[in-house]
Amino acid sequence: MSPIVLAIIRLAVGGLLLAIYAKGFVYGVKEFIGAILNVALFMIFLNFGVMLSPNPALSATLIYTQPVFIVILSYFVFNERANLAKILGVIIAIGGAVYASGNLEINLGALISLVGGFIWAVGTVFYRKFLITQDIGKLNSFMALVSVPILFLFLPFHYYFKFSVEGVLVAIIIGITAQALGFIFWFTSIRNLGSFKASILSLLVPPLSYLFSYLILGDIPSIEEIVGSSLVLLGILLTFKS
Repeated sequence: MSPIVLAIIRLAVGGLLLAIYAKGFVYGVKEFIGAILNVALFMIFLNFGVMLSPNPALSATLIYTQPVFIVILSYFVFNERANLAKILGVIIAIGGAVYASGNLEINLGALISLVGGFIWAVGTVFYRKFLITQDIGKLNSFMALVSVPILFLFLPFHYYFKFSVEGVLVAIIIGITAQALGFIFWFTSIRNLGSFKASILSLLVPPLSYLFSYLILGDIPSIEEIVGSSLVLLGILLTFKS
């Protein structure tokens, strides 16, 4: 299935499960804006950044430049200033993630992913300022479900779907893990750690993808992936120790 089809299944499954678990959902103008920024646009920019790039690994990584934008936005919105050690930690972590992804080539897909990282940062700051007191399960249920019809508008772009029970089951599992559980953990971490520390931890996604690719698929990580992942861990450690 094409990435947009997978995203629609993921959002529908995750949203419905959260609605059942949380016994409903919350809605409103601010909740809708939060859904657009944190879910719909994030999915669109992530998927199209990867699809339109000759280096999908780099584009998938560049969306995790979010912490850089978080530092800037937090200064203007919350008057929070990151110290030198935290800024250095962000630079090292992002540099490691980019190095691990391979050749740094500026292309349309990479630029789309960078814009996606900025929009994700805006959504994170928006959540912290306006939605942080909402019930996380009900809020995420609404944000996922309201994003489904938006993604349907993008189905004609690079659409393909061949039905198989195995494929649909995998998509459902992704909806349970990445959408329902993943977003609950994500917004809970913003509430407990703050937007900056939560966002820097999101840089663990690329190194963990290499780990699970090895455990599940048997793909041995390259030297660049190992070195880059080590730099990510070093940057995150430096950020949390400062």
